[in-house]
Amino acid sequence: MKKLTLLLSLLILIPFLSADHHKGDRGEMRMKMWQAKLKVDLAELKGPPSLAMLEKKKANRLADLDLLINSGKYKEGELKRIKAMREKLMERELPSQEALNERHDRRLKMAKSKMRNRGEMLNRKHRNEGRKRDMRDRNEWEKRRNRPRKR
Repeated sequence: MKKLTLLLSLLILIPFLSADHHKGDRGEMRMKMWQAKLKVDLAELKGPPSLAMLEKKKANRLADLDLLINSGKYKEGELKRIKAMREKLMERELPSQEALNERHDRRLKMAKSKMRNRGEMLNRKHRNEGRKRDMRDRNEWEKRRNRPRKR
């Protein structure tokens, strides 16, 4: 009898415990949205990277790869991959400043669009009224269809 009571109480409590798990998701989502907004604002204020910055980054990456190659820690296969990475980096040409500007603008536009879509989803204010009406009509139609017929 005790086992049965324990089992029934567990079956009753499990849905409540799992519902509590999702309680904090809304606040967490708002925090992530705020952090994403900060990133977008910071990117807007900084502007696109300059060509000199990219050259400096490339030189730092090459220096890091050279350091790894000369360290002697890596065996044949790994060393071969690191050397291939270095060669690939050496062959890569830097984009023009116009291309960097376009890429920066495109990324900002995409980030803003994603934030706007998530914000609309979070607020649920911008639901499609036509879809609501269609769903209501569909539910009414199914109720009529499933209604017992008189004969």
